Amino acid sequence: MRSWQRLSIIFGVLLLISMVMTRLQLVAPTALSSATAPLTQLGLVGADNLRHALSSIVEGRRTAAEVEALTRQNEELRQKNTQLSVELSRLRQVVQITSTQAPNAVGLAQVVAVDPSPLLARLTINKGGADGVQVRMPVTVPAGLVGQVVAVSAHKATVVSLVDPESSVGVTLTGNRGGRGIAVGSPPDRLKVQFSSGVNVRVGDLLVTSSLGGVYPVGIRVGVVEKVLPLGPNDVTRTVIVRPTVDVGAVEDVTVLGRL
Repeated sequence: MRSWQRLSIIFGVLLLISMVMTRLQLVAPTALSSATAPLTQLGLVGADNLRHALSSIVEGRRTAAEVEALTRQNEELRQKNTQLSVELSRLRQVVQITSTQAPNAVGLAQVVAVDPSPLLARLTINKGGADGVQVRMPVTVPAGLVGQVVAVSAHKATVVSLVDPESSVGVTLTGNRGGRGIAVGSPPDRLKVQFSSGVNVRVGDLLVTSSLGGVYPVGIRVGVVEKVLPLGPNDVTRTVIVRPTVDVGAVEDVTVLGRL
């Protein structure tokens, strides 16, 4: 076959293909657009959902951070409120003591240690000579007498409580019934009081400090008579067992009074 014949055939084939493609172009754009429209819409919706999801994540993290910050602030405020409540309670204790027991309060102190010995009942408080605390100063709480200071350092002091065997305090019956006695410590948690045999003391009587000894202000509650021991034929004194009004093992804050 000659060259011009081959070229004619190739030209004819290309012309045919061109005509076919041109005809298809008249239909293809609409059909293709209709076919791809759902896919395009799906892509737009997906992109929009993704954008909202990312926004939600960012907003959630911001909200979580704000909640965490507010939680910290709330905890700090709660702690400050607790501290203020404690300080207010301590202030009320001092006011109550100065108005009902003695006006010469040196200050409030915290119990920082308790003697572990079962035979002794001594406390260590966090106020000392630098705070005006001195030996023989009474120590008390609103419920009653705790004891007295027996040793002092610059910022701490040792208090011997009423139930310590080395403690003694002058007491009397309330209600103008007379009868003075000396209460001494009887470990682990009681007092023994010696009264004259003629004193009519009964179970349930309240004992308060008297002027004997000159250490404690008069009228501070000491304890309640728990038991009256029977008199022997030759006894000239009556012994009673007293439960202190203050449980020294549960005391946290005490008020130190100035010396008389």
